[in-house]
Amino acid sequence: MPIVSAKLKYVLLSVIFLLGYTSLSFELIVLRQLINFVGSNTLITSIVITFILLFLSVGYYLGSTIKMAHRPVRLMMLKFLKILTIWYVISCSYFMIQVYFLLAYMCTIKSSLGFVSLFSAVFLAFPSVCLGFITSVIGRIIHRHNEAYTGRFMAIDTLGSVCGSLATTLIFMPLIGVGATIVVLTLLTAASALLLEKKNNFVFSCFIYLLYVTFGWVLNNNQIMSPIDSYLVKDDAISRIELTKEDFINGTPQSILMTINGSSSSKISKDRNLMFGYVNFINDTFIKNMPQDKPHDILVLGAGGFTIGIDDTFNNYTFLDIDKDLQNIAEDLFLQKPLTNNKKFIAQDAYLYMLNNKQKYDLIVVDIFSSRYSIPMNFVTADFFAMIKAHLKDNGIMVANIITSAAFQSSFAKRLDNTLRAVFPFYLDRKVLQPYNPYNKDDLVNVEYIFYNYKADTSIYTLDKNTAVYGQ
Repeated sequence: MPIVSAKLKYVLLSVIFLLGYTSLSFELIVLRQLINFVGSNTLITSIVITFILLFLSVGYYLGSTIKMAHRPVRLMMLKFLKILTIWYVISCSYFMIQVYFLLAYMCTIKSSLGFVSLFSAVFLAFPSVCLGFITSVIGRIIHRHNEAYTGRFMAIDTLGSVCGSLATTLIFMPLIGVGATIVVLTLLTAASALLLEKKNNFVFSCFIYLLYVTFGWVLNNNQIMSPIDSYLVKDDAISRIELTKEDFINGTPQSILMTINGSSSSKISKDRNLMFGYVNFINDTFIKNMPQDKPHDILVLGAGGFTIGIDDTFNNYTFLDIDKDLQNIAEDLFLQKPLTNNKKFIAQDAYLYMLNNKQKYDLIVVDIFSSRYSIPMNFVTADFFAMIKAHLKDNGIMVANIITSAAFQSSFAKRLDNTLRAVFPFYLDRKVLQPYNPYNKDDLVNVEYIFYNYKADTSIYTLDKNTAVYGQ
């Protein structure tokens, strides 16, 4: 075991701080990237945290049992840190996770639970062991220098984790984006390794880590990794928004597709027939046919690109979405014009808005089920739809766009239908807008649930009592 000088003590404590920072930063970046593929809920978060903590404990144990007098511990820690540096680049990259997700999907791993569990086993277990091992070994070295340093050692490790949590989500992701935050993570991991590097290897190691950082920048640069007609406009702790030009005629794009967190959110086109079918269905069926005797109140949960009621300047719209930057992005880059005066945008969680707002609406459009891979769990409950019902005016209408199995080939499709019919026992309609294969459980389409908030008429026709002649 090495003799600990005052200088080495501070070097080791600095490494511990950086490891605490990078471990939390790594965890938060992974969780943020996974939102694009499996959404965000407590189950996903718990799986990721469980794997990290479990294999950290394995690393702590291994670091406590190694006989340091017979092992070159500095060399071992340096090897682990070099692996960690490149490992972070690969496991945090949106494009690498996208490749892994597609491969997993091709291998019939289609549940979010299975995907996240396998991802955690492949990409989170080994770096957690490395972090635990290095932390444990450094703790033993410092403890030998001064037994009273155990508490300070743990405090510095925790302080690093706190700084990593706050800086990653509150500073780096909002200001420079997730991709650049991964580069920062790579730099700090490389810095912790260079602190342990010997002087005669320092220059060469700097060159190696520079290559790692460059690779990290390339792998997380959207302009390099994305198609030429797709560009990233936002990538922070809240959302990843991409715009893609589509439907080319003679080299000129006719449409722009907005993708939010990996899912197609909105599409605008010179040819209205090229826009999303469910948007055209809502606009043509419910908005264009609204009586013109007065402006009606319309609530859209899930603003997307503000294409619901895109040509309507008469009725009053309230668009709701959690991303405060969505209106500016849509006006500047997607719609390429400001919203009309009859439309307002509120950046707030839809559930909280429904809970705290008492206004009632003539039409409520629920467009927050936009992903094939992730479903917002709090928006599929009877409680949520009961709030929707409570916010409808008499004779008001709810339209909920849901991507699901048209033929009830999944438990989700069956149970969601049960939930909606429990809340809306009368006058609930269900329309499938696309052709589908009723025998294929993987065939997912846009299904529109439509509820008409009319006064219930529970009368039925029987052979004994039949008033059908009066009801026609």
